Amino acid sequence: MNKVLITGKNGNISTAIADWLKNRHGILTEQVSLRGGSWGNLNFSDVDTVVHVAGIVPKEGVEVRDFYEINYKLTEKFAEKAKKDDVRHFIYVSSMAIYGIEPQISPKKGTVQEDTLYAPTSDYGKSKLLAEESLKKLKDKNFNITIIRVPSVYGKGKTEYLDQYKHIANKFDKIPKAFTANYKSMINIDNLCELIYLIIKEKQYGIICPDDGQISAFDICRAIYPYKKTSKVLGLIFEILRFSNRVRDYFGAVCYSKTLTDVFNGEYRVTDFKDAINKSYEK
Repeated sequence: MNKVLITGKNGNISTAIADWLKNRHGILTEQVSLRGGSWGNLNFSDVDTVVHVAGIVPKEGVEVRDFYEINYKLTEKFAEKAKKDDVRHFIYVSSMAIYGIEPQISPKKGTVQEDTLYAPTSDYGKSKLLAEESLKKLKDKNFNITIIRVPSVYGKGKTEYLDQYKHIANKFDKIPKAFTANYKSMINIDNLCELIYLIIKEKQYGIICPDDGQISAFDICRAIYPYKKTSKVLGLIFEILRFSNRVRDYFGAVCYSKTLTDVFNGEYRVTDFKDAINKSYEK
């Protein structure tokens, strides 16, 4: 393997990928900031693979145009530059949001299958899909594209997704054993890093939809507070409230099918889910 260039200079995910590839697998890595236009003057002719992580996610202060300027247009311009400089492999960290699937009480309705259509409902998801489409147009025999449609990412220093379930578990003495088959696709940073390593090593091109396996909101709560007991009665209450928007958001299914996530026979899942939860909250 030759040099791997990772976009994003200070981000949790980009830094984690760079450290993982370098320290665990001995790969020469470099991070580059895409802020401003100075990256356009760099020469990437010594780069074999680009991992494009840099982008913008929904948060306070982000305007609609930012999603399209950064996630779409900037990705397109950067990919054109990489192709011009003879980079052979471009890995794009996209998002599950391109499917527009909202949490569903019905596991079947909340599961992304191989034939699920793209229907992003947010500007974030729409901008990611536009970026994917622009990359596909650039693809040729000398410029190979891999698109990773990541679900929610969590890990040490990145606990936003987990915190909502920590809040729920704190609210109740017992955890509602409801909707245990309503799975939530999510991926630990370590598992995402190993997936990227395997993609580079095996030259895996095309679309990849990974996650940590079939995990429900109930499993997340129990992983955070293993001493908590379950309650069927509380589960019945949540069943009665099953059409509440809040209950649906917390406990509804939004996940990939097992057939989509079984890339590399699951070998990218190097960190056990419960261990990953514990490490996420380590100081």
